Parts: sequence; C-alpha cells; structure tokens
Amino acid sequence: MNWPERYKRFKKHYGFTNRSVAELIGNKVDSVRTVTQKDESFPAWAKLAIIMFEREHIKE
Repeated sequence: MNWPERYKRFKKHYGFTNRSVAELIGNKVDSVRTVTQKDESFPAWAKLAIIMFEREHIKE
C-alpha cells in the first residue's frame, strides 16, 4: 500500500477530510490535496501521522 492509499485509510478512520486536515495544520485545503496525491511528494507530517495511526490501530 502506498502513502496516498494509507492516507485515505487514516482519514477514513478518523472521519477527516482534506479540509479538516488543512484546518488542523493551518494550511490550505488545495495544498493538502496536492501534496498527498503522489507517493514521491508525500509530506513528512502526514507520514508521521499515518505511522502513529497504524501502530495504534492496524493489526496486520
């Protein structure tokens, strides 16, 4: 699973949208949407949130 797919699972679990994420981190929704679409440009802040979520909630 790539970062954008993992991000979608993360958002779904918490009921987040790109708009709510943007509001939480003080960014614009278009910026959040753009940087989370491609695996190669995926931001470190989102990777950290996903890793923490997966460690706490995903039992594979």
